[in-house]
Amino acid sequence: MLPRMAGLSLTQRSQAIFAMASAVALAAVAAVPWLQAEPRAIEAQRAAWRERAVAWGMQPVTGEFVRLISASEPGEAGGDPFVASAIARFNADPASFDFDALTSQTPARLLYARALRGDELHRAKAGVRLTLEIPDPTWRGEPLTGLVVMERPGADVARQVAVDRVTLVVAVVAAWLGLQIVVRTLVVRGYLRAVRRLRDVADRVRGGDLKSRSTVRTGDELQQLGESFNAMVEALEAAQERLETINRTLDLKVGELSQANVGLFESNRLKSEFLANVSHELRTPLNSILGFAELLADLARKDAQADPKRLRYITHILNSGRGLLEMINELLDMAKIEAGRMEVAVHAVSVDEVVEGIGAIMRPVAEGKGVSVRVERPDGLPTLETDAGKLQQILFNFMSNAVKFSPEGAEVTLVAERVARDGGDAVRLSVIDRGPGIPADMQQAVFEKFRQVDASHTKRHGGTGLGLAICRELATLLGAGVGLRSAPGKGSTFWVEVPVQFQARSLPPLMAGRQG
Repeated sequence: MLPRMAGLSLTQRSQAIFAMASAVALAAVAAVPWLQAEPRAIEAQRAAWRERAVAWGMQPVTGEFVRLISASEPGEAGGDPFVASAIARFNADPASFDFDALTSQTPARLLYARALRGDELHRAKAGVRLTLEIPDPTWRGEPLTGLVVMERPGADVARQVAVDRVTLVVAVVAAWLGLQIVVRTLVVRGYLRAVRRLRDVADRVRGGDLKSRSTVRTGDELQQLGESFNAMVEALEAAQERLETINRTLDLKVGELSQANVGLFESNRLKSEFLANVSHELRTPLNSILGFAELLADLARKDAQADPKRLRYITHILNSGRGLLEMINELLDMAKIEAGRMEVAVHAVSVDEVVEGIGAIMRPVAEGKGVSVRVERPDGLPTLETDAGKLQQILFNFMSNAVKFSPEGAEVTLVAERVARDGGDAVRLSVIDRGPGIPADMQQAVFEKFRQVDASHTKRHGGTGLGLAICRELATLLGAGVGLRSAPGKGSTFWVEVPVQFQARSLPPLMAGRQG
């Protein structure tokens, strides 16, 4: 029954539970008078028989049958179980004097047995009329001598029992219906009506009407609940007002930040354009300086009588000019990347050609510092879909740093290997050096702009700190990833992981994550 009640409302469940509970309670209360209905009707007939007097052979009332039975001759009962039960009871309890029963056969018969003790049986047979009322207590101690058995139709008693029980059922049903009416009047029209009003107020508040208040005035817990609800709504309204004030303030701040952002964006754009223009304009005269310096170096080498200092000075000019040109190129590349003007030319690239080309370019530079370069690549490396120039620029920066920071006599290794990557296969190109290494707290910072491990004014190695930042930006354009493994005193390994198939970077919308 409980699963069936799951779909009912609180009112319906409450009424159903009360109806069942009251029905069980009334049935339990009515069970006692129901069971006592038959004994009461028999007791009334027994009282009527006790007021009579009988004698042997007397004329019975119409419909009655009277017998005198000797206890010493039980055969006179003709094997009647009622008589046998009466004799057994009177013998077992000398204080009892009568016994009755209503048979369940159809038609019903009412039986009555009166104990005869002492000389009552003798006197009855002698014609003396015996009264059936309660005998004198002195007779109760006498032995049982016989019985007076009276029998008559029990239809009247059965009818009275049925009438009493029907009356009892009608009274119980009427009481149950009355309880239901009273409960419905008190609960539904009283408490549940107040609950419905509270629910209506809650629905209006949920709909956004924070001015709604509970008006329940029942003087009990429901009124306290309504007052607590009103306090909650007032707190909610105050919080909403505070939020609206904060939102208005935030709107003003967002407007100010937007204006400042526009100014910063414009300043950054002008800075990038200025940097690109200046870098471009600086490269032209610098290339001329380097060209004339190389001519002077050739002339000094060919002049056998040239002052040795002249060739050394020209070499210093060339080295400084090339370093300056490298820094200008880095600034120009970073300006292009920030301005979004760096283009990617994707085509099939052979990994073997790339690593061998970088190795050939870097060997003369490394040998000048006393560093050797070794290339490791397995057979069967796949062809990449990428921009060969930008990939070579990344590897060139890695190799340049490795040669720069490696001690004399060390070895720099360029390793190519095939690896599995989310979304497909990739080729990892790693540059391994035996330099001083990078502390763990600086390993992420080295890929940021203008960041170097040794940033002091007395640092041993020069540079703008843009090389690794440019490598990371170029790798992003290629859909690749860069990283490093290093420990102080154990060298460093910088790697770039390039997917076999090029996947253009998809930029998220500016308002991503702000919807909903």
